[in-house]
Amino acid sequence: MRNTFAVATTAALVLTATGAPALAQDETISITGRVFVDRNGNGTFDEGDGVQIGGPGVRVTDEDGRTTDLPVGPSGRYRVEKLRKSTYKVETLNLVNYTTTKSSYTTSETVTDGDFALVGQVAKGIAYVDANGDGTKQADEKPVTEGLRVTGNAKDGSPVDLTRTAGADGAYRFDLPLGDYTLTAPLLNDQNLVLGKPEAVTDIDWATGTRELTGQTEQVDLRYITAAANITVKGTLSPAKDAYLIGEEITAKVQLVNTGNAPVLPLIGLGQFHAKLIRYSDSLEAEADTQFEFKRKIVPGETVEIELTFAPTGTIFTSLQLVVFDTMRGLKDVDASDNFLQIATKVVEKGAETTAPTATTTTAAPATTTTTQAVAQAGNKSGLASTGASPLGFLALGALLLAAGTSAVFVARRRRS
Repeated sequence: MRNTFAVATTAALVLTATGAPALAQDETISITGRVFVDRNGNGTFDEGDGVQIGGPGVRVTDEDGRTTDLPVGPSGRYRVEKLRKSTYKVETLNLVNYTTTKSSYTTSETVTDGDFALVGQVAKGIAYVDANGDGTKQADEKPVTEGLRVTGNAKDGSPVDLTRTAGADGAYRFDLPLGDYTLTAPLLNDQNLVLGKPEAVTDIDWATGTRELTGQTEQVDLRYITAAANITVKGTLSPAKDAYLIGEEITAKVQLVNTGNAPVLPLIGLGQFHAKLIRYSDSLEAEADTQFEFKRKIVPGETVEIELTFAPTGTIFTSLQLVVFDTMRGLKDVDASDNFLQIATKVVEKGAETTAPTATTTTAAPATTTTTQAVAQAGNKSGLASTGASPLGFLALGALLLAAGTSAVFVARRRRS
């Protein structure tokens, strides 16, 4: 049989009724305590510890097996008074989302310190701008003022979405119930700041800007540097021939080399494209008929190779023009002259082709020489509809485009952070 006590977290439970004799003071007991998040793990409620508000609270069971569940108040406290003198078991109910060294206690006397210290999940670290690039925060290096975000679900399935800002010393902390979470770094491209290359296991991934939180206590550091972003484009056509036929399949093999210090997520476009696009690499996502976005960032020192297979629709196709534009999502490209690739071609009617195939003449902007650390060879995606003769006015030939860069001449249909 369940007997529900009439309780409030700060009010007494009165067991007398009008006209009935009151119990003597020494025949009743009271139970008081606090449910709190033990941030320093010492088992005692201290300044800085959190409190559990609402939720399942605690359960009180008398010696006859009758129970009642008590919520906790704004201060994390629970309280019940004037209980008939007996033996009671008091237990915390929130053991799905937290661990504790004491989950219950039994008493037959008044209790004033029936606290339950809960331990959840912690994510902490520092988030700052590493002005001198030494990997260590100096007193004069500013903290990141934008919010860090943790999203996911607690063990009981309830959603969690929290934002924290680093303090003046760059330190931040998330106190969470146990669960599955992702910490996301703020994007500071508008300040020309990017995450630096990880120097320690505690550093967040600089390409994704995220970290899956797997430990009960996990340190994740965010070190930002001033961006010097740059991408270099190289490429050839295959098969290499003096002339191609209208409708013949041609594959452009293009290498994009990150020669800067910032992870980048380039968009690429094809100019004066009088051809039918047949296939493109799986590493690309179509933004428009002749505009593509990479699915992941290219990190400094990395080379990514892509392929674009097309067929000329007429003899007006005289060159492949490819440009990387809006490469950094607001970051300034320090050298836009190597973002442009032009490979001259000759297309003829069937029956007018030349004899033996020879190497294709390639004309490209000067490229910064780098040592390739990694090459990612993408697969192919097919089924793109014909673009026909669709010249894009954003790609003018000549020195003006090479010198001034191309980020302002494209309008991307969407932006990805």
